[in-house]
Amino acid sequence: MLYMKTCFYNIDTGKFEMEDIFGNKYWINVDEVEYECADNMYQRSALDYLLYNKPVKYVNLLLSGELKEYVHQHPIYLQY
Repeated sequence: MLYMKTCFYNIDTGKFEMEDIFGNKYWINVDEVEYECADNMYQRSALDYLLYNKPVKYVNLLLSGELKEYVHQHPIYLQY
């Protein structure tokens, strides 16, 4: 389990930066995550909402492998 001390999105680099309680730093390239998980602009906006407003949930979904399922099952962003 990863215990985070800090986590934030660095808009200048386009990466999500985290630091655990042991001082280890991790970076997630958000562009690559969006490319793999989102198929349209609505799903990308769902990812952006998580990234800016609920960063801990974003990381937990990403690390557990459930981020793609979350985006594709979100009812507002389903294509008709």
